[in-house]
Amino acid sequence: MANIFDYIKWRGDLSFDVSPFNELDNAVFSLFSYLDLKDLQKEINSIGISLSDVCRYLITHDYHYGYMNKITTDFLNTLANSERFGKVIIVDYIDLYHKKKYQFSSTGFLYDDSQIYIAFRGTDNSIVAWKEDFMMSFSVIPAQKFALSFLRKVISKHPNTDFIVGGHSKGGNLAIYSCAMCEKEFQDRITTIYNNDGPDLCEEVINTDVMKTIEDRIVKIVPDFCIVGMIFNNTKNIKVVKADNPAFLQHDILNWNCIGTNFEYVDDVSKNANRFNSLIDKVLENTDLSKRKEYVNNFFDKIIDSGTTRLPWGENNPTT
Repeated sequence: MANIFDYIKWRGDLSFDVSPFNELDNAVFSLFSYLDLKDLQKEINSIGISLSDVCRYLITHDYHYGYMNKITTDFLNTLANSERFGKVIIVDYIDLYHKKKYQFSSTGFLYDDSQIYIAFRGTDNSIVAWKEDFMMSFSVIPAQKFALSFLRKVISKHPNTDFIVGGHSKGGNLAIYSCAMCEKEFQDRITTIYNNDGPDLCEEVINTDVMKTIEDRIVKIVPDFCIVGMIFNNTKNIKVVKADNPAFLQHDILNWNCIGTNFEYVDDVSKNANRFNSLIDKVLENTDLSKRKEYVNNFFDKIIDSGTTRLPWGENNPTT
């Protein structure tokens, strides 16, 4: 079945002027945000760089990504050579990391003269990123605070621009948090918020009433075997995508099926996923915030203190 790589090949010859932004473009930008662009950060943040030039730079250098599946040179070449994506300007890039405290990154995509997509990176292959995921169950995490601050900064920097904000996995949560918590003057500039299989806000930590001001702009997309996106779920209308791979591998956005300019949808999350989600809900219900904090800190700090800071997926790709 077709995926977003096939979509790029098929729709890549049409600019955003000809074929307006759609949910698959959101997925492409969310995936691209997993690429490490620190070598280009100064130039990106001063004058911007075309996505085509960024891809070609990455292809001719060792490049790193922290995504769960391989982001190939074929994928980058196809993006670089497409009319639709090659001319997109990469702007407003940030990448922050501390092996014990936080992981945060965001990439801006100026896809026409007055529209920017802000993509918050999801959980990468760093152990601290996974720790932050579990920390959401008992506190506001550093990445959420960074996301809110950065969103305010970027919107202020572009006074004549409207914004779409999104991300995959933890990146979707950061999109929801930052858009819900920012001031109305910033919210008024945001047209759509994409949460691609990311957790919502934990109501024991954050009053979820803050989502009411943005709920009509939230588009939450999850696979049919959805685990991550059902954590703390309080989004009313969820779009469920058919995905080819089994179980948790469906979290990978490259495994989501596409038809034309949309994902292929099914009626609901699978029964097996719902059983697993019910188990997670019961564990959370029976564990107070202080115990969650104790368990999470003990578990992840032991891993980090042992010298392990990254998982074995995501890699440096050699020049090809």
